[in-house]
Amino acid sequence: MKTRIVIAAAFLALAAALVLAARPHEPTADERVDRITAELRCPVCQGLSVKDSPSETARQMRDLVAERVREGKSDAEIEAEFRAAYGDWVLLSPPIASWSGLVWLAPLAAIAAGLLLATARVRGGAPINVAEPSAAQVAALRERVAREEAAEG
Repeated sequence: MKTRIVIAAAFLALAAALVLAARPHEPTADERVDRITAELRCPVCQGLSVKDSPSETARQMRDLVAERVREGKSDAEIEAEFRAAYGDWVLLSPPIASWSGLVWLAPLAAIAAGLLLATARVRGGAPINVAEPSAAQVAALRERVAREEAAEG
């Protein structure tokens, strides 16, 4: 009986923790700046996000993002400002709807084509009817084999 009570209490505690963790919360200004700068590519370092880059340009971009957040602009508006200045390249994860999205679709198309080709090869399609050789063709082949064996031997 006690074990059932302990198990029930554990499930209730787990459910309460999940409910509390899943509830939406309003992100702080610092969290928004961190999230936005983590999605922007540093124009100097190119392999790092603006958040992780030590360059002066990245620092200026972080300051600009923080200023725009203080002004009350939305994440989409701030992102659009950087996209207008640098193009889709400035985003570490460019949108799939842009031309760069084709880069993501090309491997998927190649895999699909390969699967279709493999499936067609495995199924083999319609069987091929091979005509039986005539008696004259069989005799000619036997004679040729006999000549080649005699020449080798």
